[in-house]
Amino acid sequence: MNTNATSREAILQACRRIVAEEGVQALSMRRVAEACGIALGTLYNYYADKNALVLATVESIWREIFHAEKRGLPRASFPDCVAELYARIQRGAQAYSGFLRGHSVGIAAARRGEARSAMDGALAHIRAGLLEALRSDPDVPESAFSSGFSREVLVDFVLDNLLLLLVQGRRDCGALLEIIRRAIYGCEKPI
Repeated sequence: MNTNATSREAILQACRRIVAEEGVQALSMRRVAEACGIALGTLYNYYADKNALVLATVESIWREIFHAEKRGLPRASFPDCVAELYARIQRGAQAYSGFLRGHSVGIAAARRGEARSAMDGALAHIRAGLLEALRSDPDVPESAFSSGFSREVLVDFVLDNLLLLLVQGRRDCGALLEIIRRAIYGCEKPI
């Protein structure tokens, strides 16, 4: 066994591999140390306990899924950007079968707030990209928004519903795209 220190990224790569093959519930300090070829004590130098390890792994997987492709969203209509984002997340999630549905099972109740915060961090980049795509769509009239229905409210609604559709295992987000088109284009733009 290699008792030398390893990097956090090497540890998280081993964790992602375990999760991809067996699910979050298969993570344990001993299992990860063995997968990395390091002493269990070395792993504890990086993560205080299993909950910290699971949390870091979940955050790492969320980041990988949401940032699977380094380039930004395409310069297209806002609904086209949403459709592309949905397809990208689906491709990323295929590597972690069941992750979107079941990752919270592996997180202790005391850490759920931290897990949500980690996920929110991963989503912040996506939210910013969607806001930029919405602002850049020349066919969206300013009159589509009001004080109670801002661009930010729409993007949050879209992101929440994209995640729900993914968790439900829906193959496409066509109904959501139709709602978006009707909300921002009204009847002015052909669908």
